[in-house]
Amino acid sequence: MIKTTCPICDEHLRDHNQKQIDNCLWKFVREARNPVAYASVNKMICPICEKEMLDHNSKEANVCVKQFILDVEDLEL
Repeated sequence: MIKTTCPICDEHLRDHNQKQIDNCLWKFVREARNPVAYASVNKMICPICEKEMLDHNSKEANVCVKQFILDVEDLEL
């Protein structure tokens, strides 16, 4: 279950329309799977386990990204 607000824009995901969700998901997946490249720009907190994305190894990042996508798809908008 999603514990935090959107990791990209800091708004609640229920306030997003479909275009915003798609945009934020795309950015989250890109940045979460390569946190070192984006760490100097944004400090990202994982919406699943609430740790910094830099603290994840590749396997943990993939698990959290997949779970976040499933949780977003399950939201009733």
